[in-house]
Amino acid sequence: MAKQPKQNNKPSKAKENNQDSGRVMSILRKEYAFENWLLAILSPVLILYGVYIVSGTFGTVNLAALLGNTPYAFINFFFATDLARILTGSFLILIGTLIVIYLLIPYLRPSLAEMKKVTWPTSRTLTSNSVKVIGFILFLGLFFVLIGFALNPLFEWIYSL
Repeated sequence: MAKQPKQNNKPSKAKENNQDSGRVMSILRKEYAFENWLLAILSPVLILYGVYIVSGTFGTVNLAALLGNTPYAFINFFFATDLARILTGSFLILIGTLIVIYLLIPYLRPSLAEMKKVTWPTSRTLTSNSVKVIGFILFLGLFFVLIGFALNPLFEWIYSL
């Protein structure tokens, strides 16, 4: 019988690197609910601060005068002029809005997929059903008005007691 060559049971370097990158990618793809909750809390705050900065007031405090006259040149760069203040506030509003959209995408994506499966009614069916609903609402409105007129003398008598 011929001798078979020894098989190396150690994984090769390429396989190890591939496994390591697979682990890293699985970690990066994992959703962290805590971070999403933190973003959900902070993004409205960011939008609100942006609105305050653009408006130039925070309650009774004049932010436009306060923020543009700090001893720090870095802060003054963003708030020294009205244009810089408005651009800074608009940027904060934009970032906050993009974060909200980013957080809503996982909820909207399945909805959009389901909307493609919906069979939409024809205009004739939609018109027919709309007329039926509006007619029923008018019927109920008329019914309750008549009940009100019929029971009004009874309620006036009860109130007079």
